Amino acid sequence: MKCIIFDMDGTLVDSSVGITHSINYVRQSIGLPYIGTEQLVRFINDPDEHLPLRFYGTQEYNPNHKALFTEHYLEHCTHELKLYAGVHDVLRALHGEVKLAVATNASDFFAQKMLEHCGIGHYFETIVGANTFGASKPDPLMLFRLLDSLHVAPNNAILVGDSLKDAYAAQNANMPFVYVTWGFGEYETSTPHVVDSPQALAGILQHLLSQKS
Repeated sequence: MKCIIFDMDGTLVDSSVGITHSINYVRQSIGLPYIGTEQLVRFINDPDEHLPLRFYGTQEYNPNHKALFTEHYLEHCTHELKLYAGVHDVLRALHGEVKLAVATNASDFFAQKMLEHCGIGHYFETIVGANTFGASKPDPLMLFRLLDSLHVAPNNAILVGDSLKDAYAAQNANMPFVYVTWGFGEYETSTPHVVDSPQALAGILQHLLSQKS
């Protein structure tokens, strides 16, 4: 059985409003100025950014800042959360044909709430986040552990995402990667599989799955 693993933020859903709101809530509490959505999501998806320093002016995440963010985001993560048009159709078509999963750098409890809110949580066999195994993309650990839990070999899996962190994670796991252009990332990528719509995504996934048959 094959597996398609999806990134969440910027791939399945547009969560930019909620993320911006909660990070700025913490920043305001410690006297830092507002960061706009476009700049903020660019920071999040850039593997070269040191996010604790960029967001909160600290070398490591302060536990108090993390707790404040978690409390606020749990309440507001579905605020203006949008499922990208056409994504539901792709998942419905694939469901039952292959195993579907989510690997996100958000915490898994955020992801479960957000995907259920959007009406697509039931399509996924498993949903893992940065907290699940203690590693974030581009580290491939969450991909390997996820696939182990589903008894799928990496060479029978495909990763779909919108950022360099996703691209590097797929490369590090030695699995095909499909880059979607409608998300948060604004980066050139060397992957040969680039799509600009969910309809195109469905086509390239079917093509890649047929090659693995």
